[in-house]
Amino acid sequence: MKTLATLLFALTLALLLPACEPPECTPENCSDGCCTAEKECIQYRSDTACGPNGAACENCADGNVCHLGKNVCIPGVMRTRVQPLEAMIVSFEPPDDEEWDSDGSPPDVVVEMRCPSAPELSRTPESTSLHPTWSTGGCEVITSNLLKNPLEIAVIDVDPFTLDDTIGTINYQVTPEDLNLGGVELTIPETVISLYIDLSHTYSEQ
Repeated sequence: MKTLATLLFALTLALLLPACEPPECTPENCSDGCCTAEKECIQYRSDTACGPNGAACENCADGNVCHLGKNVCIPGVMRTRVQPLEAMIVSFEPPDDEEWDSDGSPPDVVVEMRCPSAPELSRTPESTSLHPTWSTGGCEVITSNLLKNPLEIAVIDVDPFTLDDTIGTINYQVTPEDLNLGGVELTIPETVISLYIDLSHTYSEQ
């Protein structure tokens, strides 16, 4: 009787084990990512998980990087251009809901950034608006440094007659997801409703 019970337990366990295994990772269920050896579908590629859609992920060798446009490892260096593009500023300056400028005009907004390994502080031109936009004044850094150290960001209201006012500051650690998506939208509580930063990439030989 004991032998029969043991046999039934072993049979039940054998039937249940396949159900506990992770599902297969295939081109059908991983059409926007690569498959790891653990059968996980990785959507956002990196140097440690790089490969075409539905194919096996590859760990790029030393001196190689994952080309995010082609999803393959290539020899060389990847650099990322970090560029503030636009922001939305609250209508009145907290905490007393005062006008941003004494004449009632919108703030004269610039974004300053200290980027990892960049030799100097970057600064956008002034944009006088509650919805400022920029196309210059960013920084370019080696992407691997950007993934190791945070961006230090300050949004500033420039005043030619008095001291500049800091609208808000934030430190942000860029992620592989941000790099794959080509940008990130940030919020600074109470003052900056949104700040969109574009992330574009270039590749070159070492």
